[in-house]
Amino acid sequence: IDAFVHRYMDPELRPDVVLMATSSRAQARLESLGVKVVALEPKTYADVQRVLATVGQALGVADAQRVWRVIDAGVQAAAQSVPASARGTRVYFEVNSGPYAAGPSSFIGETLARLGAGNIVPAALGPFPKLNPEFVVRADPDLIMVGARSAEGLAARPGWSQMRALRDGRLCRFDAAQSDVLIR
Repeated sequence: IDAFVHRYMDPELRPDVVLMATSSRAQARLESLGVKVVALEPKTYADVQRVLATVGQALGVADAQRVWRVIDAGVQAAAQSVPASARGTRVYFEVNSGPYAAGPSSFIGETLARLGAGNIVPAALGPFPKLNPEFVVRADPDLIMVGARSAEGLAARPGWSQMRALRDGRLCRFDAAQSDVLIR
């Protein structure tokens, strides 16, 4: 944060607004320096819509919900393209190697449901729970969706090489840019 503050103290480089996650510890520091901060952390589809409205208002964009309509139409088109034979596939979507997963109430979980997939994470655990790796092994998902960096070490995790998804090569890897779009 200090590098950010130092660099943007020049009035020509000073941002009008900083968008950040509510979990960031930098908000108070930036606000104490007079920087306008909008803290956001969407976890569900409804949150995404609210965040888009907030960002649109902060940036003076008249129809920020247009972005939501594009996202929603894309998910709908993808859902229509999923073959009937793939519906009900039990999925583990790893958000990061904690392992933190996308639960059914997260925007990722909601997307999986719209695509007809089953989520191995119980809804009671919340939108992005940290899981015991043994839970994932016992759940034995049909498909694992994960960032490329985390994917490299999955088979080395105790018991994971015996899971159906890894044995059958049903691993969906996202590069860094794809992960950023999906998770953010």
